[in-house]
Amino acid sequence: MLKNDIFKICAYFIVVICVGALVAPWAYHLGKGIVEDGWMAGTWLDYLHRELERAPFPRYFNRSLQITALILIYPALRWIGPGKGPEAFRLRRNPRRFQHLIVGFLLAGGLLLLMGWGMVQMGFYRPNDKAPALAKAIFQALSTGFAVALIEEILFRGALMALILRTARPLPALIFLSAFFAVVHFLKPPGDIEIPPVTWSTGFWAVGQIFSQFREPAFLAAEFATLFSVGWILGYARLKTASLWMPIGLHAGWVFGIKLYSPLTRRAMPLEDMLPWAGQDLKIGVVSLAVVALTGGIVWYYLQRQNPRAVFRDSGENRAATAA
Repeated sequence: MLKNDIFKICAYFIVVICVGALVAPWAYHLGKGIVEDGWMAGTWLDYLHRELERAPFPRYFNRSLQITALILIYPALRWIGPGKGPEAFRLRRNPRRFQHLIVGFLLAGGLLLLMGWGMVQMGFYRPNDKAPALAKAIFQALSTGFAVALIEEILFRGALMALILRTARPLPALIFLSAFFAVVHFLKPPGDIEIPPVTWSTGFWAVGQIFSQFREPAFLAAEFATLFSVGWILGYARLKTASLWMPIGLHAGWVFGIKLYSPLTRRAMPLEDMLPWAGQDLKIGVVSLAVVALTGGIVWYYLQRQNPRAVFRDSGENRAATAA
């Protein structure tokens, strides 16, 4: 079992959580101690001073996890041993790469924003009176969308998918990676919880709060299921095209839609009256899940017409694929 790639990925994930949970309280007290000393206030580091001053414990927890994951990624990759060269990623050159990128972006972003417009008409959201300039909002949403899509698709559908396919067939690999993708996006305590006095064990208390969300049926239906579906569609597109171009386009479109919609609108009713149909943003709610499922159906039909060959098989052609 120690040589199984899925076991190694899960082990890395668990170690990151444990180390991050241990480091978070120390980072919190260090940050608040720096604020109390006040040596950065009024200097060119005043912005950092204000950020440390208003940052709650969950933000220190999130940053501790991110920094721990970054520090441990090199020894983890050495242990997993993904291989060298482009063949390690099990990808092929995609002659329709720009078509797939643009179609994925327009499909995901367009349907999401159309849903957002419908939610404004239904009274869930309203236009934001203090919204930034539209050109600025579009530029920020575009840059964030493609930056996030590039990083996460190279990591999840590129490196991790290739690692898992070394020991698992495509369908189990897709199920595991979709669940893993969804879980990773919830490594933060719920925003509405009351934080107790921070001690050495508060990080592990936060981990318990994170995973306690999975006992709530409303949470599973409104949020986890949506992210699992997103991961499934991205993984399917990667397997079907043997490239990352369409997953990057889809992922960038979804992030673009969320980042553009958020500054331009505000909730128009209490959150409890919106659930389970809608939520804090366009990622949450049964309506969002339905729109993601519709997007997946269109992606399946589009790719099936281009290449009707079954995707859920581990063919020699896939194993011999070269990277785009």
